[in-house]
Amino acid sequence: MQAEKQELTILFCDLLGSTELAEKLSLDHFLEVMQKYHECLYQCITMHYGYVAQHLGDGIMAYFGFPVKFSIAPSNAVKAGFSLLEQVPQLVKNHFHKDGIDLTIRISVHTGTVVMVDLGIGDRKERLALGGPPNIAARLQNLAPLNGIVVSEATYDLTKDQFDYQALGGYSIKGVSEKMNCYQPILRST
Repeated sequence: MQAEKQELTILFCDLLGSTELAEKLSLDHFLEVMQKYHECLYQCITMHYGYVAQHLGDGIMAYFGFPVKFSIAPSNAVKAGFSLLEQVPQLVKNHFHKDGIDLTIRISVHTGTVVMVDLGIGDRKERLALGGPPNIAARLQNLAPLNGIVVSEATYDLTKDQFDYQALGGYSIKGVSEKMNCYQPILRST
């Protein structure tokens, strides 16, 4: 595949305190926790038509709108975020609560134009999104509340009719010249 520009929504989910958890648990038990955690992430992402682009140790980067482009990709990414906020605590309750293990996550979602390109050498190539949006999404997750989601203004503009939001204000993001407005989606009660 050749390089191509496209709009993409990127979700980052990061696990807080994984270094302390690794120190607290035996290596086998830590491996079990991380495997179940990543299975949970994968299921929540794929059930909302996301593509797991990279497992980043204790986190994940997922693309919405790739490999198939679709207009509701930003909305699906926010829905996947809510799914993660529901399913990770359920995972803890079902498998790790008795061990005193808690998993705290932060999620960010950002939409922007990227260049999709195959990177790597030989058989180790993978399709990656290059450009500012992956970096912005990664940095935004630091602004998310514990066990919460933060979205960029770009994602907010594309999803504000589907979700209720709380404005968090403008933030300076490393590498971005202007302050970026951020929002926290609020799950509507049904």
